[in-house]
Parts: sequence; C-alpha cells; structure tokens
Amino acid sequence: GNVVDPLGVIDTYGADALRFALIFSTATGNDIPLAEDKIRGMKHFCNKLWNIARFILSSAEEKDFGVAPEPRTEADKIILVKLAEVKNQITQHLDTFDLHEAAQKIYQFTWHELADIYIEESKTQLKDPALADSTRAILAHTLIDSLKLLHPFIPFITEEIWSKLPIQNKKLLLVEEWPLVS
Repeated sequence: GNVVDPLGVIDTYGADALRFALIFSTATGNDIPLAEDKIRGMKHFCNKLWNIARFILSSAEEKDFGVAPEPRTEADKIILVKLAEVKNQITQHLDTFDLHEAAQKIYQFTWHELADIYIEESKTQLKDPALADSTRAILAHTLIDSLKLLHPFIPFITEEIWSKLPIQNKKLLLVEEWPLVS
C-alpha cells in the first residue's frame, strides 16, 4: 500500500507530469518524497504551459517568431534579463547533473516570471500600437526558449506545443539547438 503505480499515474495525470514530479523532488542522495499531490501539481503546471502557449500563439503573428526582441518597456527588459539568467542557471545545473535544481528554476520562471508577471503586463502592452510589435516578438522569443529549456523535463507537451509554432524550417524540438547563454 505504499507504492505508486506509475502506469495508473500516467493514465490519470500524464507521463510529463509524473516525469517532472520525479525530477523536481529528487535531490542527489535523498529519498524521493513522491506524493500524488506533487504529480497533480505538475499536471497543473503542464496545463499552465499549454495556456501560456495558447495565449502567445493567439497574440503573436507568424512574423514575430524568429525576430530579435527589442525591449521597449521596463517589463520587457526585466523578462529578457530573467530569461538570460534562467538559461545560464539551468545550463549550469544540467552540466553538473543537478536536475532537480534545473527543474525548479524553469518551473519558477515559467509560472511566476512569464505567466504571472510578464504575460499579465503584456495584455496592456498589446493594446498599445507603439508597443504591440515588440511585445509580440518578446512573447514569441520567450516561449521558444522556455520550450527548449523545459523539453528535457516534459518532452511530450513541449514537442506538441513546438509543432504548432509558425517557425520557418523547423526541426523537432528534440534536435533543436540549446538556447544560447550569455
């Protein structure tokens, strides 16, 4: 009675949610404190990522994907700085096999910095014709890099979202280049 059946959990919450919950909670040398609530929370994160992508895809245009982002507002500058920081941190954590640290960093960035802060700010910016183009380009750029950073942890949903992006000469996300770190 103290074992979680992975196949049942996958049927209920999805493989990505189980995979992310396992990685998220696994510090080197510690037991894995796995509970169904943690897996359910990661399913909510996957749903949040899907909603982020839907918002960006509905706001952006094909020309916004692949354009270098040009920050115009303080919110634009902050999200690009935070994205650069998280790319560096995740790359360092993956290089040292601190998978749980990398997972926690991308989770915090995606849920809090991107969804809670920047996307909410972008809703106002998208209404301003002077800011709309740059805001859409930043949203597209941030989504692309976020999907690349999340792919090692939740490959199924990131690959599905990736397939919907209007990027020219796109390959599978699995073989895309890792986002450049500064």
